[in-house]
Amino acid sequence: MAHLKTKNILFYSPDFSLCYSLLMYLQDNYKVTTTTDLEILKSIVSSSHFDMLIMDSEPSETIEKLVKELRVENENFPIIMTYVFNNQIIDFESKIRKYISTIFYKPFDLSEVSLKLPALMLH
Repeated sequence: MAHLKTKNILFYSPDFSLCYSLLMYLQDNYKVTTTTDLEILKSIVSSSHFDMLIMDSEPSETIEKLVKELRVENENFPIIMTYVFNNQIIDFESKIRKYISTIFYKPFDLSEVSLKLPALMLH
């Protein structure tokens, strides 16, 4: 029986508890690396092979710049965002959508998200 290579997911959130929860939830199926430091996120992505980035962050100019740079480096790299929907930042969201794979609005169902991850990694 062929052994499937474990997929590597990088998860960013300023919320350490959320990082830990996602790590615990996904660790049986994925190798998960978490960080709470947005400043080093790009260097982490560049220094290791990841199959996906999940960002727990509201859309902003800083986030738009980051995902745009990541997309330039690897146009097929799946990037998922999670945040609480907010009408005030809808313009940022529309600008960012062209660089990311999808958005999961909080509160989201972790089991539903985990079911969608394999398909999102196939692009």
